[in-house]
Amino acid sequence: MRRCASGWRGCWAEGHALSANVALKAAGETLGYPELAQLLRRRGVAAGGLHREQMKELFRRMVFNILMDNIDDHEKNHALLMTDSGEYELSPAFDVLPSGQALGYQQMRVGAQAADATLDNALSECAQFGLKRAEAQEQVKDVCALVDGWRVHFDQAGVRPGDIQSLAQQIDRAFLLDQRQAESARHGVVGGAA
Repeated sequence: MRRCASGWRGCWAEGHALSANVALKAAGETLGYPELAQLLRRRGVAAGGLHREQMKELFRRMVFNILMDNIDDHEKNHALLMTDSGEYELSPAFDVLPSGQALGYQQMRVGAQAADATLDNALSECAQFGLKRAEAQEQVKDVCALVDGWRVHFDQAGVRPGDIQSLAQQIDRAFLLDQRQAESARHGVVGGAA
């Protein structure tokens, strides 16, 4: 695959892309994160283990979407870029925003409990992402730490204080904050911003 002027592989203007919706339906799969991970395992770029790294990245994105209350994570907001050899690469993330709807479920299947937006559900099928339980828990811990810093990041990005307070009502609501704090406690980390 060629490089774009911006430098990243898989440029939309120069390569072929397909939504997870199209890719999963064409493969006869359920519309879910684990199924998309398995599609990357089967059809992803094997050279250098890129498909394994991208399966892990997809797991991290799923956990991030759960913790940031991004429920607009439907199969059309995930894309695969096709290389010249017909292999898939996970596109850069896009349309990732807190929804503020507090529904408690994602748009795609997360794990054994369907689309329930819980870390336990995300961990329930971690093997589908090529991760052992301990590896998946480490990824969850890292994403929790990242999300705990959301206020600082938003402030540095110029988000107005009033908007941060409004977002805090969703991102730091009990259902999500409790999950982050439980994960921090499990690892002996002081965290879980409030």
